[in-house]
Amino acid sequence: MKIFNIALGILAAIGGFVDIGDLVFNVSAGATFGYQLLWVVVIGVIGIIVYSEMCGRVAAVSEKAVFDAVRERLGFRTGLIALVSAQVVNLMTLTAEIGGVAICLQLLSELPYRWRILFAGVALAIVVWVTSFDWIERIFGYGGLCLLVFAVAAVKLHPDWGAVAHGFVPHLKTESPLLYA
Repeated sequence: MKIFNIALGILAAIGGFVDIGDLVFNVSAGATFGYQLLWVVVIGVIGIIVYSEMCGRVAAVSEKAVFDAVRERLGFRTGLIALVSAQVVNLMTLTAEIGGVAICLQLLSELPYRWRILFAGVALAIVVWVTSFDWIERIFGYGGLCLLVFAVAAVKLHPDWGAVAHGFVPHLKTESPLLYA
């Protein structure tokens, strides 16, 4: 029975990682650059894995949140920098999520883009306000699993596997290096 709980936790973690913001903006980058940016996805996934594992170890050993441990060991100023940095990343993630939902709503309606962003933001605020954290984690984690259909579709479309493999090697072949960056 414990194996099923562990498997369910792993599936929920995958679903929580593959979210609408990732999907929309990765697809947009893929449409613009083809497979050239696959290497960035690999670096990002490795970075998230290492950071999550390190935070888990710090929290388990110190029995404190990472921010508290940083503030106690390195001082208030460094702790404040860590806190502000985390909030900036959270704001960027929230912005990507709202933008991703707004782009998906484009497929369903003819509303102007600003109205779709407003609708997505209000809907997100309502869900956060009325739903407990446990249910938010479950709903969005398992809902994110539905996005794995895109991985299956990508394989079924029979891509040029040589170009895919070449995309995992960092290189700069584009007319607009600033957009690529």
